[in-house]
Parts: sequence; C-alpha cells; structure tokens
Amino acid sequence: MTETILPILPIVWFVIIGLELALYVLLDGSNLGIGLLSLLPQKEENRSMMLHVMGPIWNANETWLLVAAGSLFGAFPLVYSIGLNALFVPAVVIAVGLIFRAASFAFYDVSEYGAFWTRAFGVGSLLVAVGHGLLFGGLLSGITIADGHFAGGPFDFITPFSLLFTIGLLSAYVVLGYSALITKLDYALQVETFPRILGAAAVTFFALLGATLVLPRMDYIFMERWTQAPTSYILYLIAGAIAAVSIVLAYNAITKKNPEQMHFFSMLIFVLGFAGMVVGIFPYIVPPAVSIFDVASPDATLKFMLYGIGPILPIVLAYNWYLHKVFGSKFNREDAGY
Repeated sequence: MTETILPILPIVWFVIIGLELALYVLLDGSNLGIGLLSLLPQKEENRSMMLHVMGPIWNANETWLLVAAGSLFGAFPLVYSIGLNALFVPAVVIAVGLIFRAASFAFYDVSEYGAFWTRAFGVGSLLVAVGHGLLFGGLLSGITIADGHFAGGPFDFITPFSLLFTIGLLSAYVVLGYSALITKLDYALQVETFPRILGAAAVTFFALLGATLVLPRMDYIFMERWTQAPTSYILYLIAGAIAAVSIVLAYNAITKKNPEQMHFFSMLIFVLGFAGMVVGIFPYIVPPAVSIFDVASPDATLKFMLYGIGPILPIVLAYNWYLHKVFGSKFNREDAGY
C-alpha cells in the first residue's frame, strides 16, 4: 500500500504546480499582450483605457504565480537551488518587469506624468514576457547538473531554441492581447486589428516550428520518448487539436465573424500548448536529468501540503472567477469619460 502511494504524491504535485503555472500564464498572458500592444504608436487615450481595463484584475491574475512558487518550494525544494541558479537572469528580468507594472498601476492616476507610466507599463510587460520566454525556453533546452547542483554558466539559458521560443511566445501574447481587447473594447472595429492578429499568429507558428526543428540538432533527450507510445499518441492528439483550433481562429480573423470568440480560442491554444509541454517533459521537472521523484519532499510533507495548501486553491480560483465576472464586461468609452 505504501509503495503505491509514494510515487503518486510527486505526480499529484507536479500536476497541481503545472495547473497553477498554466492559470498564471493564461490569465496574465492577456494582460501581458495588452501591455505589449500599448508600446505601439497610438493615441494616449487608448493606452489609458488599456490600464483601466486591466486595473481591477491584473493583481488577481498574478496570485497564481505566488501560489505556484510556494507549492514548488514546498513540494520540490531542490528545484530552487538548481532552477534559480540556472535561470537567475530571466527570473530577475521577470521580477523587474513585475515591479514596473505594479508601479505603473499605482502611480498612473495620481501622477502628473501619466504618459510616462503608461509606457512604463508597456516596458514592464515586455520584460515579463521576454523573461517568460527565456525562462521556459532555457528550462526546456536542458540544464547542466553535476552531483545534484547546477554546473553551468549564468547565460546557458541562451540557446537557439530559447530565442525562437521567446519570439513565438511574445507574438502569441500579442494575439492573446488583441483578442482580449476585442472582448473588452471596440478593437473589432479597428481596421488594423485583424491583419495584426494574423501577422502575430504567423510569427508564432514559424518561430515555434523553427524551435521544434532545432531540437534534433541539440541531441534532445526527449526526442526518442516523444516517438514512443503512449507519449507519441498524446502529443499527436494535442498537436492536432492545436492545429484545428488555430484554423478556426484564423478563419474568424480573416472573415471577421464571431470576433468575440477569438479570445476563447486563443486561450484554448495556450492551454493545449502548455499541456503538451507538461506531457513532453514528464517526469522531469529540471531537464534533462532531475525527475520529480528525485527531488520531491518527503511523503509526510507532500501529504501535509495537500491538507494545508489544497483547500486554498479553490478559494484563489473562486476569487479570480468573481473578479473576472464583476469586471469582465465590455469597457464603455462614454461612461468612462473618453
């Protein structure tokens, strides 16, 4: 009985942390995309509206990042010593970007330099998005480990794969941002919206395709397992679903039919992509050598966390759902004084 329970708990926490990170990337990804769009040449009025649209919910979205960090530290503490040493630079870039974004929301309404803070918000979003790409891309590229410790250099995360992955993720955030603005503002009426969505989607496709083609040249550790059942069947299924949803999204952008559905389809692609990444690297949490069974906390700790942190997750989820329900309606320019 004990031998059956022991390997299950690390898997449970691997899935929980994966869901927490997915919720963070999914929910905050729309805000990051809108932030990237705020850097484009446009009226200051539009940048101001972007901040007001996200103001009530941006902080709630980042709650999942804190929950995931706490869960990771408790369930897989050795990941902190390995992962943060290897990916310290992109982690700092993300932290600086989050500071910029928080300061922008705090000072925009009370400062005389509102235009400065709207641009600071865009710069902060760019830093966070680039940090995401380099962190996940560097992690998936593989980390040099010796005797259970990071044995590489501070910039090992910079690889052709991580750079292509970052470009793809940035453009994917742009698609997510535009689709969110369509649901909250009148961006469906603007001429440049749909061509830009198609352009960003094309960049995402070719960047991630390039990243995939780079993997065999890297003698990637997972290539053999990806071609074996049942992993190959699951990955093919996920890839097919992503292709089908992408076609629907492109059709809506070209025909401009049902634009309000584009945000849902964009988020669905993110969910499927994240699921594919989790399936692809399992059971490794720090590729290429550290599995969840190598670095998991003791069984008693994992059980205690289920009882202690487990009940918090539905509360955080309900908190996010309520905020999005209350503040998720379409933004009215006239009522807001624009």
